[in-house]
Parts: sequence; structure tokens; C-alpha cells
Amino acid sequence: MDEPYWDSVRLDPDTFYFLYIGEIKAQGLNDFLVEPLQRLYGRPVDFISIVPDVLARYPRDNTIVVNPRAAEARRMSGMDHNIRIPGVYFASEVSCCPSVIDLVDQLVDRQGHVYVSVFESSPGLDLIDGERVRLIGPDPDLARTFNNKLVQYEMACTLRLPVPPGGCCSSLEGATRNAQELIVRGYSVFLSQEYSAAGSHSIIATSVQEIEDRFSDPDCGYLITRYLEHEHDPTVLGIVAGERDVYIASVADQNIQGTRFRGSTFPTSLPAGVVRDLKEMTRTVGSYLGEQGYRGAFGCDYIVDPEGDIYFIEVNARKQGTTMETALTMKHRIPGHQSFLELEFEAVTEGRFSRPLAEMDSSEGGICWGTYNVKVEKDIVVTSDLPPMVTEQELFRRVAEGSSGAGSVILDHVGKSVRQAPGGFLGRIIAVSSVLDDIEPALEEGRRLLVGTARENDFMDIPLLATEI
Repeated sequence: MDEPYWDSVRLDPDTFYFLYIGEIKAQGLNDFLVEPLQRLYGRPVDFISIVPDVLARYPRDNTIVVNPRAAEARRMSGMDHNIRIPGVYFASEVSCCPSVIDLVDQLVDRQGHVYVSVFESSPGLDLIDGERVRLIGPDPDLARTFNNKLVQYEMACTLRLPVPPGGCCSSLEGATRNAQELIVRGYSVFLSQEYSAAGSHSIIATSVQEIEDRFSDPDCGYLITRYLEHEHDPTVLGIVAGERDVYIASVADQNIQGTRFRGSTFPTSLPAGVVRDLKEMTRTVGSYLGEQGYRGAFGCDYIVDPEGDIYFIEVNARKQGTTMETALTMKHRIPGHQSFLELEFEAVTEGRFSRPLAEMDSSEGGICWGTYNVKVEKDIVVTSDLPPMVTEQELFRRVAEGSSGAGSVILDHVGKSVRQAPGGFLGRIIAVSSVLDDIEPALEEGRRLLVGTARENDFMDIPLLATEI
């Protein structure tokens, strides 16, 4: 294992440190852990980020970048490459990186132990031993199990949750055969490999040929269902502290283009009765996870058809992509309450929530937000910088206090002269307002600014935002 791609760690002898290991998109969440850990240890607390993202500049010091594929690309071309790598591969590379191992040893010698905060628990993160190095997140093996689409579908059937008609197949041949039976009856089908995040390994198909063109692994497990026409793609974020302790943090509407996740808006536009049912279904799933020993953040995705019927789609046994926005909304709408990150810390370390909880309702409540991810499908070179004019935390504060009616910020922009490989993100747009109708125009303007930082023809495959998101 080579040395890190980037290392800016400088330790303060008086500070207690924890580690964040994951993509930079969730780095800001760790600010919410600083205060509760300072209360716990009675000393200054800070965190060190270990990320795979290669950017022209980083939003904070104490950052380590581990990305062997990007390092090899730089050796070959002399240019920085932002190459998105699989989470399990990243976790295993972090675990064997000499600089990271040395850092962990230093922190354990100074502190007695070190916590590791993650966006998603990974079995490849071999640094975790439960004593010297303690995970703030779900058990990695349980998370891996419940992120399996086949396990999720069978779980939903066991719990008598409504699901699209279909079933699980142990091979591509079986999935293709089942798909054909639905297609000849005039239905479109949804087909997904057993592991697929943000729609990356799934397809909506109207012919067997489309499936054969898209998938090639003959022995992978596949989920095949009827594709149901629907108007809404709600997502519910929560935390499991035990089988009777499930906290529901937010209900948002996803922007799904095809099978690909592009972003979310809050609050949901769904009526109160549907929201209530979504929360109860999610609590049912959380209780089941809790029975199996799962502790930590999770989310459930659904669809709602034109008649208002709800169908369970999947579990995300991890934090959601918009956990930061939920955490900031909680901060301002239920001041004085434990933060989302503090609740997860309690769930994982104590198996319970420490005091009575309050959950947000689904009305606008003075804070509305939306997100949009610009993902590239070609190899591009970024030609200009787009530094954020304000932090996301400050943007939320201004709207919550009424000093700003609406605004947006672009985060995690790759930066000038960095080459972005296909499948990665050029950046993310966050829009915040006191009025939901302001969100879509703000996201669209942010998207245009973001796309403008590279040659226009590099983005022909990225659609404009839909009229309604």
C-alpha cells in the first residue's frame, strides 16, 4: 500500500480526536459529534477525515486522502484524477495504509481508544476491533446483510409490507426468464442486482434484450418485479436503538430519473395520512432490524402510486444522502434536542436513547430544502473553480432566523484542473428557503453554474431538472 494521496494532519496534544472514514459528502455531519464528545470527555474534541475524494482543495485541515487508483492515474498522467472507488475497496485500503495505521496507534496511545464515524459501515474496515478502535455506526456484517435487495424483499414480505409483485432470483437466467413472463403480459419490469446503491446496478426494462445488454454476471442474485407507475418516491430517515426504540427523523421526496437518484426535497408534498403510514412502515422495519441486533442510522425508500397506495422499495442500512440537511433542520426546528449524530452515538454505544424524543412533523415549518447531485457519465476536465460563498450551516441559519428568504450553495466541487472520471460527482447543490416553491429554481440555477465549470459538450448526457422534483 502506498502513502496517502494527500495528508494534512496536524495533531494538537490537548485535543481528543475521532476519525471520519467515508466520502467527503458526509464530512460535515461530524461537526454534530464534537459537542457531545466534549461533554463526555471534558476536553476539546476534533475529527480527522479520511476520504477517497480527490479535489483541488479541501474544506478543512486534518484530511487524509486514500485512493490508490487516483494515485496510479496521477503517476501515469501527471494530473490529479478524481476516481470514485467502491466502498469496500476504499475501506480495505484505508485499513492497510501505513500512515492511517500509525495515526490510529498514536491516538490510541494518547487517548486509550479512538472512535470511527462512518457514512456506511463496511466489512472491509478491518481497523475496527471494538476496544481500541470503536465504530459509531451499525455492525458492518449486519449492514451488508440488510443492504442486500433480496434480503430486503423477503423481509418486507415477512413483515406484510406492500411490495411490487415479483420475486428473487439466484441467477441472471432465472431473472431473465421471470422478466419475460411479465413483459409478454404487457408490463415493464424493474431488475436490480442484489447490491445496488442509488440505482447504479438496476434497470427499468421493456424487453429481455435491454436486460441482456445491461447485465452480464450469470451467478449474481437479482430482484425482479413489475414496474409500477407512480407519482412520488418518498424516503424516510431514522435511527434504531433497539427493537422498541426507533426514531423517525424526516420524510423527504426523492428526485429519481430512471433508476438513478439525483437528490431530494423536504418537506414531502405527500398528504398527512400517507406520511403517517410511511413513518409507521419505517418503524416496523426499524423494529425488525433492532430485533436482529442492528443499531444506528437507516432509511427506507417507497413509491406512492396515483391512487395513494404505498409500496416498500428498499432499506438503506446506512445514513441517507441527505442526512446532513435533516440534521440541520432538526437543529433549528427542535432546538435543544439531541442531534441526529448524537442520537446515533447513543443508539450504537448504549443501545437506547437517553431522554424523551421529539420528532419533526412534515409541514414546511419555516425551513425547506432540496439537493441535486451532478454526476458525470464521461471523463471530463474541470476548467474553473467554484468555491462556496457560504457554508451549508450558515445558509440554514440565515433561513431559520429569517435573515435570508432563500439561497443555495455548491459543495464538494472537484475544482480547476482536476480530471473527473465517469461515475463520479462534479459537485452537489443545496438550496434552502422558507418556501418550498423557491427550491426548484434555486437548484436549477446552481446546476447551471456547476455544469458551467467544464466544457458544455461534456454534459450532454446529464438531463435538466424535471419541472417537478
